[in-house]
Amino acid sequence: MDKEGRFRQFMTWFMFTATVTGIGLLTSYFPIWGNIPFNVVPAILVLLFLKPVFFEKLKLSTLITMRVLIVLAVFNVLPGDLYVKIVLVFLVINILEATFTDLKHKQYFNFVTGLVLAAGVYALKGTWLGSIYSADAANATATICWIIAYTIWNWIFVTGEFSGSISLMHVGILGAPIIGIIITKNPGLWLLLRANTLTFGGVLQIANKEYFEMAFANKRFEKFIAYSHKNSIQCLLMIVNIALIAYTFIVL
Repeated sequence: MDKEGRFRQFMTWFMFTATVTGIGLLTSYFPIWGNIPFNVVPAILVLLFLKPVFFEKLKLSTLITMRVLIVLAVFNVLPGDLYVKIVLVFLVINILEATFTDLKHKQYFNFVTGLVLAAGVYALKGTWLGSIYSADAANATATICWIIAYTIWNWIFVTGEFSGSISLMHVGILGAPIIGIIITKNPGLWLLLRANTLTFGGVLQIANKEYFEMAFANKRFEKFIAYSHKNSIQCLLMIVNIALIAYTFIVL
């Protein structure tokens, strides 16, 4: 790929990431008129009319359920405190779904990290603020450590599950909620932003997979992925992640 091609690809990736971030913020702060048209309806249409692979179907179904539940919480059909507990239970389920997929693909170091990460969800104790979920401000340090560990862990999972092109796409999807908490200066919103951006990004991925496979094809990035999957690197990242998660329990 020549210099012009790399610049064009970067701009495509940048606009994709900016769009996912913007939709994530919109759907987080406006769970009715933002969340329903941008996340709930498109995700249901994708499940009904397209053919996602099993893991994509499972993940998207879980995310749709949570997007619907937040609407019920906003209308007080579902108690807010109960919604917060359900959010954390579903997060553990989502992590374990990916964790056992890692085991299937013999990514043993990341499998161990996933189990520890699921236990570390305790660090994300949150509060229902009337129309939005946020992790408790008192646990900000623990939340940030957990977010870093999750991001590294999910990055390894994605690069083991999908092609290099889709992995590059997921750099934007993983980065969007982090950009969101930097903009809002509130790490407590990360989980809500992560769920919303993953739903929107997942819909785009499933609906336009062939386009993203071509648009984000990058041999240099694929070489970086191959390097990051060396056993020595995987082991080091596992140690870093476990240390981060252990620290969350220390500071709580």
